[in-house]
Amino acid sequence: MKKILVLIVIFMSFCSSALPQSIESLYKKGEEAMNKKEYDTALSYFNIILRKKSDEAEAHNSAGVIYMVYKDYDKAIEHFTKAIENKKDFSRAYSNRGAVYILKSDVENAFLDLNKALTLNPKDLMTLNSLGTLYGYISKLPESFETFAKAEEYDPKYVDTYWNRGALYMNLERYDEALADANKAINANPSLAKSYYFRGTVYKYLGNYDKAMEDYKKAEELDPNDGEVFIRRGILNLALGEYQKAVDDIEYGLKLKPDLWHDKTVLDYYKQAKENLTNKK
Repeated sequence: MKKILVLIVIFMSFCSSALPQSIESLYKKGEEAMNKKEYDTALSYFNIILRKKSDEAEAHNSAGVIYMVYKDYDKAIEHFTKAIENKKDFSRAYSNRGAVYILKSDVENAFLDLNKALTLNPKDLMTLNSLGTLYGYISKLPESFETFAKAEEYDPKYVDTYWNRGALYMNLERYDEALADANKAINANPSLAKSYYFRGTVYKYLGNYDKAMEDYKKAEELDPNDGEVFIRRGILNLALGEYQKAVDDIEYGLKLKPDLWHDKTVLDYYKQAKENLTNKK
């Protein structure tokens, strides 16, 4: 089975009503920075909180989320563990730590944490999505689809379910079913660029390049700052033999999303586009 396309979405648990006023103010600033993707700034606020109150579970959880974004998984686990130590029933921290274990391919610990999170909060959609992805990762497909079906039943507007299940269908080369999930995601929330570039990628694998390009253009309209849009369109341009456009798109996408310079698959496409462009000249 091909490597699972993990599309897990993580978010902070914010409970300001239980915090002292000075810490609440810092939390709000940290959350605002997170929403702007100013992660260094956000982390600085959460670290100030932890210097004031080292056992603040919410701050540890939020710091762990940022380290997940940084792909410093060991540091993320350290913070989620401290969050759990200081708040035994913190389902979000269990769920987030379980998601990190998936990214580290630590199946046993991922199952332990995700099941614990569901014991504490049985209908948590993020945890169900992580568990469905984990079942898919180890090829337990009936369990995976059953878990995603539960999440869809609990909230049919929760688009992450369609992204994650659609990614599993993509890995199984069941493209028609992936397309159905992409359409569900768009119907649930037509304002999200990610749903369009996900569907565009499905169309690419189905060989419908015109519709794929339409979806990438729509995604760009919705979010011109999402580097993933340009990278995926660049890969499509490579398949179309438009090598200059492919290079330009991928370079711009990497400028917007520099962490993908560490993604071997993206770099392979980029090198291929540049080599083909050179040979064409």
